[in-house]
Amino acid sequence: MKRKGFSFINIFGLAVGMASALLIFTYVAFEFSFDKMHSKSERIYRVQSTFHEGEVLTDDWATSSFGYGSAMQENLAGIEDYTRVGCIIQPEQLVKYGELCLRENGIAYADPGFFRLFDFELLKGDRASCLSMPCQVVITERIARKYFRDEDPVGKILIFNSNMGKVSCEVTGVMKEMPSNSHIHYNFLLSYATLPKWVQEYWYKHEAYTYVLLDSPERKEEIERAFPQLAEKYKTEEALKNKTWGVRLEPLEKIHLNPQLGYEAELKGNHSAIIALIFGAIAILIIAWINYINLTVARSMERAKEVGVRRVVGAFPKQLVGQFLFEAFVMNLIAFIIALGLIELLLPSFNQLVGRTITFSVWFTEYWGGGVLLLFIVGIYISGYYPARALLRKKPIVLLKGKFQNSRSGENTRKILVIVQYTASMILLCSTLIVFAQLSYMRRQSLGVKTDQILVIKFPGPTEGMKTKMESMRRAIKKLPLASKVTCSGRYRVKRWPCSCPIIGHMMR
Repeated sequence: MKRKGFSFINIFGLAVGMASALLIFTYVAFEFSFDKMHSKSERIYRVQSTFHEGEVLTDDWATSSFGYGSAMQENLAGIEDYTRVGCIIQPEQLVKYGELCLRENGIAYADPGFFRLFDFELLKGDRASCLSMPCQVVITERIARKYFRDEDPVGKILIFNSNMGKVSCEVTGVMKEMPSNSHIHYNFLLSYATLPKWVQEYWYKHEAYTYVLLDSPERKEEIERAFPQLAEKYKTEEALKNKTWGVRLEPLEKIHLNPQLGYEAELKGNHSAIIALIFGAIAILIIAWINYINLTVARSMERAKEVGVRRVVGAFPKQLVGQFLFEAFVMNLIAFIIALGLIELLLPSFNQLVGRTITFSVWFTEYWGGGVLLLFIVGIYISGYYPARALLRKKPIVLLKGKFQNSRSGENTRKILVIVQYTASMILLCSTLIVFAQLSYMRRQSLGVKTDQILVIKFPGPTEGMKTKMESMRRAIKKLPLASKVTCSGRYRVKRWPCSCPIIGHMMR
């Protein structure tokens, strides 16, 4: 550490490269960790609907019919259990407790199998019975604090006001917030039996998410082949009779990074983008390591005489290599510790940027922790072995005379490293500029509608004589000098169902 300035530049440059790469790897690990927190995740599949006209695929939906789950378990072998999460009622409703009345979203209807298949933590209530009877509801811990403060919410009554009327539900359970690396996120789970009887096994409306637990993953293709024949038994004349009904069983752990389908509840990840990020992180590490190697080799030229003397007095090559590797280990370790500190500082801002809640815990899932350790070891080897090898290839007399600096092989190697470093840098820079240009183009592109001049007024909920009240409200708003046009809609068309389900509203433009 005689040259503190040199050491600082070398370590800090390596630390910044490591921090950037590890931050990307942390995000990648998070994306690959989706839905793996459940003990049965390897045997859970989501039932997705497909429709064909002849050989042509006309529809590919993430949702399924309300009746799929029970019919599949009764008629097809290999299905150990199932659950349905129904969204026929809009997930945004008015929820009332006492004098408190708030508009809430994240509302769905789930049957008792939900807590058998999924390991979401239930803080209060019984997993087996909390969704077994009509008019029951399980809420999240945040919702419990919001409505009941310090009171015990179990046994309390919440009133839900939806487009199918009012329903009073007893709180039978409180669950922890669903993890951010889950594709399932709800604030209220009403019991499936709360739905009208005609809806619960209805085959016409494909507005439920159905999950099945297979006794063996090998059953997947067998069930997919058998389903079209089962569908012929249940579908009615008006229910897409001219199409062939099919299903695709999508593994739970792959849902998040598989292509986006129709009627997804949330925006999914992009597998291709994640792979691109992995290569980008590796490129950043390569740039950092090459920078370290070039600086170390430049300093090694000054140490050539030292190495030459040590070889003359009897030092073995392994000892010299060990010395360089140990120095590389110390430098990489210090850089790694600094990188962890930088990540800790940057992670909150990074989470805000990507809209996730990511922690270091993802490193300890599956092979990611081992992968980070492997990269650390590879970095030590690359940054320590090459400078040592460059010196040991020369005869001691060459090192003692200082002729190593002008060797053609050493000069060519350094040129190659610099070319690789600049090439990787230019690829990253060009990729960043292309993405930035695309985003700028999308922001500038006309949407065909002036969104800053449109006001959406959501109706508070279904009431008697709603149609008459809507028309009266429309006429009243139209008289306002600032309202040029007014229209009413049963759904808010800006966001596609079920990402944001409808509440009767009014639109001014």
